[in-house]
Amino acid sequence: MNAIPNQRHLYMGTFEAEAYWRDAQLASLPAIPDRASSAIVAAMDELLFSFCQPGDALLTRYAISPVHRQYIAQLGFRPAVNERDLTEGTEQAGNVSAASVFELLGSRKADTSTGFPQLEGCVLSPFAGLPHVEEAARAWGITLHQPPLETIRKVNAKTYSSDLKRSLGLRHPGYIVTSFADVAEAGRKLLRDGSFLIKDDFGVSGKGNLHITSTQMLDRIVSYLRGQERKGKRVLFLLEPFLEKEQDFSCQFTIGDNGSVDILSVQWLANTQFAYRESLSPDQAFMERLEREGYFRLMQDVGKQLYQDGYYGDVCIDSMTLRGGKLEPIIEINARKSMSLIKHQLDTFLAGKNMRGTLTNYSLSHDGSLSYEELLEGLEREGLLFTGEREEGVMPLGANTLYVNTGGRDGENRNAGPKSTPSRSTTERGGRSSAKQVRVSGISSGDGPSVSGGPEGVARGKGRLYLELVAAGDKEKMRLTTKLEHFLAEHHFTVLN
Repeated sequence: MNAIPNQRHLYMGTFEAEAYWRDAQLASLPAIPDRASSAIVAAMDELLFSFCQPGDALLTRYAISPVHRQYIAQLGFRPAVNERDLTEGTEQAGNVSAASVFELLGSRKADTSTGFPQLEGCVLSPFAGLPHVEEAARAWGITLHQPPLETIRKVNAKTYSSDLKRSLGLRHPGYIVTSFADVAEAGRKLLRDGSFLIKDDFGVSGKGNLHITSTQMLDRIVSYLRGQERKGKRVLFLLEPFLEKEQDFSCQFTIGDNGSVDILSVQWLANTQFAYRESLSPDQAFMERLEREGYFRLMQDVGKQLYQDGYYGDVCIDSMTLRGGKLEPIIEINARKSMSLIKHQLDTFLAGKNMRGTLTNYSLSHDGSLSYEELLEGLEREGLLFTGEREEGVMPLGANTLYVNTGGRDGENRNAGPKSTPSRSTTERGGRSSAKQVRVSGISSGDGPSVSGGPEGVARGKGRLYLELVAAGDKEKMRLTTKLEHFLAEHHFTVLN
């Protein structure tokens, strides 16, 4: 996966990169702000440990929990990491700034104080190319190996995917619309044959998509966009017929700087309301079908076109099968790393142990009273924790996404709440002072704090536990899932997804 072999690599990135590519002058679709979810996304960069080889560095927005560092070290992942938050001194409690990790790193002007690994000479391997990468590289002596930012932005646009589908003669390229009047006209045409989707040019993971099912709904959106256009905003959306899908899947490949296209994996996807839920490996029959129907030849052609347009690096193509059996090979192009590529990295790790897994996540409401250390200890006691030696188990992929909305990111700053296991000092095993930690309340889809009916009515926040379920087959996976969900319920976590 390393763009330049035999050199030390630096992995870092801000997920939902599309927000940084989007022109601020573009009109937007209506959306409900979700500050709690934004805080979770800001902490997802800890999952990038899965790419790290011996000697590599991993910088994350919030310093990785020392307890989690110890856990992944036992599995063989030992990247050099930052022991201080990149946000230290820049974010106030209750707010996640819009700054990407590259902007935060660049603003430190080669900070030589303790808490940061040696970065000079590292080759950057980002989750996605974003603004401020060049400034950060200059400040810290990091080597860049990526296309120009404008190229990255161009090939990630939904309109680029649409144009590419049209040039390849594929079905459903959609309508590119540039005014509220275009939306009304194209929308009414699409509604004659069924419902349709309005897609923001840089929408992501459940945001920036609207499913339009009636002329009344279309009229409301047109009116909403008309108001923005009159205020000087530019309209640019992609309208596509809503397809009755059978199965989402994606293909991951890399484009070398010489134009070579290396297909890495295919992953089945489970999505909820257009948002990512889990990745799992397809069966052999499905892979043979893709080969028969020319899917991989098409992926090679897409890679060659991306290279001709100036792009090289990681690519994830979203695809689906439709009810009735047809294949829809290109839904959109993501010229960056992806959750499915992280799944591929974990597949590679497990394959070395003759094991297999599923990458999934649980959105959870909890009060932060159970520390991450206690969580791991509880999973271990129940025989659930994957240790690298067991043939199956739960492999947690991070702590920050679980605790960022509950008064601390490793359980150090606990709310008073029910305790189900004895507490051992988290400070003793690497707990950090929480004085400068970001605290964002909220479980609802709004901006405010949430109080939920726990046993003592304590404030609860939304967290997300990313994990790999390591199991030999579907039967074993189901048994493992059932045991895990019982464990979560017993420890006062409420599953939201």
